[in-house]
Amino acid sequence: MEIVSLWCILLAALIGAPQGQGALCIRQTFAVVGFTAGRALGDDGWQEKIYNRRVSWEVVQGKDGPILHGTSDGSASMIYKDIEYNAKEHPLLRWQWKVIGLPRKGKENDRDNDDYGARVYIFFPGWTFLTSYVLEYVWDNEAAVGTVKTSPSSGRCKLIVVNSGAEELGKWISVERNLWDDYRRAFGWEPDRAVGGIGFMSDSDNTSSSAEAYYGPLTIGK
Repeated sequence: MEIVSLWCILLAALIGAPQGQGALCIRQTFAVVGFTAGRALGDDGWQEKIYNRRVSWEVVQGKDGPILHGTSDGSASMIYKDIEYNAKEHPLLRWQWKVIGLPRKGKENDRDNDDYGARVYIFFPGWTFLTSYVLEYVWDNEAAVGTVKTSPSSGRCKLIVVNSGAEELGKWISVERNLWDDYRRAFGWEPDRAVGGIGFMSDSDNTSSSAEAYYGPLTIGK
């Protein structure tokens, strides 16, 4: 057994498996997509897509380094960065997030309730928006962990619930996912293109409420 494999097993036994598909362990890192203290997001390669007024985004100092803080007050805007890689070669994702407040929403998966305390986006771009696919990992209000939803905005966007409810609000939660497996489960086929970018969003515009979350760097590897 490789030493790194033994370490992963021991670590999982000590702290419990993170939110995801069992005790995944990144043995080889492809990239760490993070933030830089004292540097504006726009100067650090991040862009903002405004859907309905700007979310208040800022980089703050966390315990282990710079983290992203988003506060939504009836608003929706996404922070995203371009990064191209093959999800089959580097299928594993790892990040931490901490949700402070969830939007007030109902159970229905419709536009009126399409708000989340936290979202992590993985983009699979095509030639146009209409030929692109998106996989989102979300913190929902009450849907069961593992639930796969189709976005009410587009059938080419799927959402996977990886955390749910208010019980763990205010706590840092570690998430590890196998993107390749998640994509196949959500869409029913394997990705036929490279990843083109990642994004973060906390939104509350559809529910005219509020949401707040912190995001740590996202590690990509295998």
